Amino acid sequence: MNINLHHLELYYYVAEAQGISQAVKVIPYPIQQPAISQQIISLEKNLGVRLFERRPFELTEAGRVLLDTVAPFMEKLSSIEDELRGLHRTRLRIGCPALISDYYIPELLPGLMEDFPDVMTQVFELEGNDPYRRLLARDIDLVISSEPPPRSKAVITHEVLTLPFSIVVPEGHPFIKELKWEEVFLMRTKWVALQENTGGMVRLAEELKKLTLTPSYSAATTSITTALKYISIGLGVGFMIKPPKFLLKQHGLVALPQKHLPTADLSISFMHNDKTRPVIDDFLTRAQKLIVERRGDFL
Repeated sequence: MNINLHHLELYYYVAEAQGISQAVKVIPYPIQQPAISQQIISLEKNLGVRLFERRPFELTEAGRVLLDTVAPFMEKLSSIEDELRGLHRTRLRIGCPALISDYYIPELLPGLMEDFPDVMTQVFELEGNDPYRRLLARDIDLVISSEPPPRSKAVITHEVLTLPFSIVVPEGHPFIKELKWEEVFLMRTKWVALQENTGGMVRLAEELKKLTLTPSYSAATTSITTALKYISIGLGVGFMIKPPKFLLKQHGLVALPQKHLPTADLSISFMHNDKTRPVIDDFLTRAQKLIVERRGDFL
């Protein structure tokens, strides 16, 4: 069966506008109402179904099925021109935690975009090991993460900041006066899990295992800001890389660094690409400068 694609286009506009007379106003080229009606009738005859009731307007079941099929393609057309024109442009696709995206990326991109006006920047909020998987698949170009980078010679990593692990508690919590990494102190502790199967939670499980303990989670989330909210309302205590001071203050929390534990490195990773390397080098320079300026957030 041969379906006229122009008829499908007209049907899309009629269905979305809920009527032929209304469709005339939104179709992006001149066409008269009788011509639309005639071509819709031809489409119905070709398909052997009625697509909508005329008065009052209402899609039939067949009409709804056809609209669900046609709509994604038609809606994509509105952006496809820009996408096709953008294929020749250099892209810098950044994967990073929401915390970095919220508070630091907006300070880095304006200057970079000014230096490289033809570069298309995209930011993806990715947690845990997801950004590294996307990097190795070349779905993104640059990763900012405190998770250990993959052991791949193809991945270039720059460590930009070393941070301690800390226990995060509400102001006034007993741990602030006295906390010892001992079974008697930690055996009844409830934890708010941040990235339960990666990073800090793996480290926490390893350390508690030495005390013959298993962490008991009262809540789990992938977002540090959500974790801090859970801790602030008393759901449990957190174990994580020391959060920025302004976030701790905002939520009425205190971070207790655990100096006896290994530290974590915030790093910027990427794969070699001659086309994006100048942009990445510029980004690295700006990031290192920003870290110096905002060092007080963490240390």
